[in-house]
Amino acid sequence: MKSKLFYGILVLFSLMFISCASLPSVNIGKKGNKKTSFSYKTIEVSEKLDYLDTKIEYPEFEKYPELNKRISNTIMSNWKSFKSYSKNEWTSIVELNNRGKSKLPVFEYLVNYEVSGSNDIVSVLLNTYIFNGGAHGNTNLTAFNYQISTGKFINILTASGMSYNEISSICRNTLYKKLIENDKSGMPPSEQDALREMINTGAFPQAGNFEIFTVDDENLFVYFEPYSVAPYSYGIQKIQVK
Repeated sequence: MKSKLFYGILVLFSLMFISCASLPSVNIGKKGNKKTSFSYKTIEVSEKLDYLDTKIEYPEFEKYPELNKRISNTIMSNWKSFKSYSKNEWTSIVELNNRGKSKLPVFEYLVNYEVSGSNDIVSVLLNTYIFNGGAHGNTNLTAFNYQISTGKFINILTASGMSYNEISSICRNTLYKKLIENDKSGMPPSEQDALREMINTGAFPQAGNFEIFTVDDENLFVYFEPYSVAPYSYGIQKIQVK
């Protein structure tokens, strides 16, 4: 009787372990009639301190250790730097709170992600929100595009087969139409000129302006953070270039 009970408990624990260890499979892209499947799990990091609230989520892939390493190192390095900065700044915040009637909130570090791709590319987009005082926080985007066949990270030229001039032209024309020509608020000419200048600068044909992109099946999207091509109130701009 005891042996049967022990065996039942052992089987139950085994099933619990398998359930916890299983990875969700995400079907992305097609190759003929065969779908490409990226299996990954979500890693969560959560911490509440007197000076900083942290909530981080990022993917860990079953088959791509180099991609995992790049994602993890990037997130943890940036978080540790901000954590150190927050701890040093919090002394001044506490002094201000003790002097006045207002209470300034703790800092925040929040990370979430999106996974997409094609039959040969895995794309991961990290969205990091950082609050360190002021009227609002700041949003930073980081993209990783990993080519399965070569085991290397690729830039937008390789992923798209286009030149920076071609990509820039599509982005600028799309942003002109979206933010200026289709505007219904009655934006004065001076503001239109200022916005057009921001677009021309942020989407100028150079590598640094087009590092944030993702692949989704046959589509390629470029992302622009707040302030890069438009004021903060316009949010993140996502442009389909192919």
